[in-house]
Amino acid sequence: MTFSLFILEFMVIGKHQALAETHSYDGKSPTYNNCAGTAVTKDKKWIDSNSYVELKFSTTCKTAWAKVTVTRPAVYNHEADARIVRSTDGKAYTCESSGGNGVVNKGQTSCYTPMVYDLDPRTAQAQGIHAIPNSDAYNKAVTIWF
Repeated sequence: MTFSLFILEFMVIGKHQALAETHSYDGKSPTYNNCAGTAVTKDKKWIDSNSYVELKFSTTCKTAWAKVTVTRPAVYNHEADARIVRSTDGKAYTCESSGGNGVVNKGQTSCYTPMVYDLDPRTAQAQGIHAIPNSDAYNKAVTIWF
């Protein structure tokens, strides 16, 4: 799946939220109210031999976000990205969304998305992509729903 299709998929899902929920933590950075300070990794999936995506969860804030890591500095811009999706309403954010820290660009090794509120009955899934060298395609991995 190319990067542009990955982003297009994000935009389409975001625009067709039937019963969108609004919570105070939605769209905020994991550093908001120190949510990242109580983060645990609920799942980690390798995208390829050089990158993985994690589903992070704050035990205090009851929020989830996605983090993608490349195990060496990126060699070009837009090399990797992550996405968090909430099950109940399809609300989704990428690293480029406000509250995230931007896609993995040249010289960087990771990025994270903004948070979604994730208290039961809500669950969230992290998704990550990493560019295939000399190609317009990307490898993709997804975590469990938690």
